[in-house]
Amino acid sequence: MIFLAVFFSYFFGYYSYFSGVGELPLGFTYVGIFLMMVGEAFRMWGIITLGKFFSPVVTIYSDQRVVTKGPYRLVRHPAYGGAIITLLGVALSLRSVFSPLIILAVIASYNYRANLEEKLLLESEGEEYANYRRKVRKKFIPYLF
Repeated sequence: MIFLAVFFSYFFGYYSYFSGVGELPLGFTYVGIFLMMVGEAFRMWGIITLGKFFSPVVTIYSDQRVVTKGPYRLVRHPAYGGAIITLLGVALSLRSVFSPLIILAVIASYNYRANLEEKLLLESEGEEYANYRRKVRKKFIPYLF
């Protein structure tokens, strides 16, 4: 999904640049670069905090526990939220009004994966994860989503 999001963001960026259709002002490049740095920092903070429980595939470990420190106090899936922010930054930095629309597909795919993870965590961790979900309401981006 990340590859497709970047590919299509670049496609739309080049289209807008060469055609002039939907081209955003230069300032969006700087906003995009800032969002890329913030998003990647947030993503890495989540991965480092998760430690040995981080996996590129949806997995529940035998000694799995609910992590509630660091960025997990703010959102339930900071690595996904950071990736969304980073990809939005990529899209905005390419200065096409069409590129940010790709983020909707990214959000849908991460939401699907997060729901799968939460289902597995509810099955394995039970009430502890249910309480965590009630306490931490935002899924991806602090104070927003």
